[in-house]
Amino acid sequence: MGFSERFPRWTSAIIGLAQLALTAAIVGLEVGSNYIDLAHGTIWVGFWAGIIFIKTLLLMLFITCCCRGRCCATYVLIWTILSGALACVMIYFDQIFINDLCKCYLGDKLCCAVRGIESYRANFSAIFEECGLAIEQGTISSKVCPSVPYGKLNLIKAQLGCAVGMLITCAIYVVIYLFACLGICFGHD
Repeated sequence: MGFSERFPRWTSAIIGLAQLALTAAIVGLEVGSNYIDLAHGTIWVGFWAGIIFIKTLLLMLFITCCCRGRCCATYVLIWTILSGALACVMIYFDQIFINDLCKCYLGDKLCCAVRGIESYRANFSAIFEECGLAIEQGTISSKVCPSVPYGKLNLIKAQLGCAVGMLITCAIYVVIYLFACLGICFGHD
């Protein structure tokens, strides 16, 4: 019995659809979080990890219908492991931001100036004047996070949950792949 017989289509289809939903949620939550505040409580991990997640889920769906051999499944395994690692990175950063919503990796000057989208519509020049004055006076550290973006908290928590879900789907694929390779499960003789 060959690899494709031991590796059921429905498993990769379910994992691929779950990854599709999780990736859409992760990117959507990142967009919402960045709308509230572009600099604080984010390192845009949802965007750069989302690129890898999209490639992984497309490959996962591809092996469901088109390429059922071990070679294609191994290629997807490599991308799945990479996606699992990025899910761990996302979990790490989301946990940091849940504990410190004012965390900013852009440096004091940019952290002062870069805020939410709404603040730019209302008083774009006032923000830069305030930050410029703080730089001149040497009080920039007090202006790095002028208001804690509490609106991001639920979005970051939801993104953390989605990252855990992505890690679980990646782990399930690895286990199914190993079972199929070893002939332990799924119709071996």
